[in-house]
Amino acid sequence: MRKNSITIVLVLLITATISQAITQPLVAKPLVFAHRGGKKWAPENTLSAFKRSVEAGVDGIELDIHKCKSGELVVIHDDTLERTTSGSGLVKDKTWSELKTLDCGSWYSPDFKGERLPLLSDVLSLVNGQLTINIEIKNCPMNYPGIADDLLAMLKDYKYPDKIIISSFDHKVLHEIATKSKRYKLAMLGDSVIADLPKYARTVGSQNWNPAFDCVRQDTVADAHKNGLTVNTWTVNDKEGWNKARELKVDTIITDDPVGLKAYLAGTK
Repeated sequence: MRKNSITIVLVLLITATISQAITQPLVAKPLVFAHRGGKKWAPENTLSAFKRSVEAGVDGIELDIHKCKSGELVVIHDDTLERTTSGSGLVKDKTWSELKTLDCGSWYSPDFKGERLPLLSDVLSLVNGQLTINIEIKNCPMNYPGIADDLLAMLKDYKYPDKIIISSFDHKVLHEIATKSKRYKLAMLGDSVIADLPKYARTVGSQNWNPAFDCVRQDTVADAHKNGLTVNTWTVNDKEGWNKARELKVDTIITDDPVGLKAYLAGTK
């Protein structure tokens, strides 16, 4: 009788364990965001890069905006033109008429000769809700007066506000946007560990924390998640980093190699 009882208990325990394993949800894989549209396959922050991101089926793209002399929001990373275009000088000192003629593809490869700088409006039209757009306001070290209002005006008619994230190292501009609109998710960029991250995020009005990867630790991610913050880390470009990011349970990996990351995630459980 005792032997039978032990057998029954063991069967029940095994059955419960199997049932729990079946019903327990799998750990979600992180989203894949193409850093500047995916620098590995096209010149950064160009329509060619963004088109490839759409075609590859990534979850989102990250891009950068500056404000030029004539007021348009131009998609480019640097506040100067020399590195990625055929021009020179500061973006803020050029009108769109001057900027739109520049070559921003030849520096990357002859295959992209004649590529032009896009406006944010061009990217919005191209993407049209097919993936999330993380718009980084490059308000440091330059200070673009009125850029928060300019961006909100630009996004007003975009039909997919749930697929917009606005990020910046300038947390003052994020706070300004938070006081003017609740339509868009905001993300604090940073390369430091914040003493009281949840409290600070509430002060800024942010729902996302976009940290440099070397600031992502188990305790910082846990603290963010416990308080409802999404963790989107940058810029992670190899399997070792991707594996670590998964172990740390970040929500999004921002990478120069989105196709490589997608292939890696497809091959992992």
